[in-house]
Amino acid sequence: MTAGRALLIAAALLIAGNGWAGSEEFAPPLNVRVANDDTALAGDGIKISWSYAAGHKPPEGYRLAGFRVLVGEAKDELGAVDVVEGTAPRDLEVGNLVVGRNYWAQVEALYLPSEVVMTYDRQDPNQVTTPGLKVAAAEIVGPAQTVGRWYDPALTNVLVGVLLFSIITLVVLYVARRREMYIRPIAGLQAVDDAIGRATEMGRPILYISGLGGTGDVSTIAAMLVLGHLAHKTAPYGNRLVVPAIDSMVMATEREILSQAYLHAGHPEAYNAEDVFYVTDSQFGYATAVAGIMMRERPAVNFFMGYFAAESLVLAETGNMIDSLQIAGTDTDTQIPFFITACDYTLMGEELYAASAYLSRDPILLAQLKAQDIGKVLVGAVLIGGILATLVTTYLWQDGSSLVEQMLGWLKP
Repeated sequence: MTAGRALLIAAALLIAGNGWAGSEEFAPPLNVRVANDDTALAGDGIKISWSYAAGHKPPEGYRLAGFRVLVGEAKDELGAVDVVEGTAPRDLEVGNLVVGRNYWAQVEALYLPSEVVMTYDRQDPNQVTTPGLKVAAAEIVGPAQTVGRWYDPALTNVLVGVLLFSIITLVVLYVARRREMYIRPIAGLQAVDDAIGRATEMGRPILYISGLGGTGDVSTIAAMLVLGHLAHKTAPYGNRLVVPAIDSMVMATEREILSQAYLHAGHPEAYNAEDVFYVTDSQFGYATAVAGIMMRERPAVNFFMGYFAAESLVLAETGNMIDSLQIAGTDTDTQIPFFITACDYTLMGEELYAASAYLSRDPILLAQLKAQDIGKVLVGAVLIGGILATLVTTYLWQDGSSLVEQMLGWLKP
């Protein structure tokens, strides 16, 4: 081999070597993938994954600070969605996208001088303003389509529970429409007729308080249903119902309930919109105002139904001072003791929810109530069965523990 040819070969190898080293100075991420995020039931997300060359060392004085992820519906319209700090391979879930669209993705490796801390705007990852930043971008990958799932197999037990409860409700409704169903007597609701008779004989009004909740609270809805039944019963006797409200929407709803109740009872003339009025949304301002109404109007009967807080004893004790018959009902367990102490009758917890079905005897409401009771019995039976199975497999049949654990695990939502 001549000296000239040897020099040419050496020069070629040197050029090739320099080119390879330059291309590897700032290495881009590897194995970038984008796919539909099949864990997102909403179908508005994609999942992006990548890795980094093991053992790769950036040029002297630089370090790998993190990665920037870009997403877009077209290759030339990519925008940064997040900056991931660190060097470990990552999976990134990108959500809040448009369902049914195709998305492309790209991952960039961000290199910074060794002593420089990366700074960027978290609200706009496109703005990485750190001095000395070097970017090595991987190829654009995709597209991946955002597609939601109609069904999550992990929630099969919930589906079975819903179907079972629906079937129970329909069966009980069928029975309730053909014969009268038994409901355990509730003393506070049995006393409603006596309370109406007391108010009629004394010629004094009935004060009805539906609590502090809004129209979206379950206890307030239950209280308003009881109010409708109470109005329907009092309409023939001309009893005056005074209903001060703490919420304007509750006031409007209660006015409509009373209007319809009097109309269905055949006494639309008994309805007086002025007796249903808004007071204030201040808790103790409301309690003070209602206490003043009690002292001035001297109602024969006070109803406290719904959600209550610290004002419950103030209201109940004021009613006690004027010798009113008082019937309370709440699902606020911290206030039940005060109502029991200061009222004649108290509906505790779910008795308030059952009041509407108890008073109206409506088949649909009765079916819902009975179906709930059956559901509670079934849940209680499952709990007892699980406890017994755990005891048996722990002390008597250790080989069956895996089977029992599998069955109990299926019951978890």
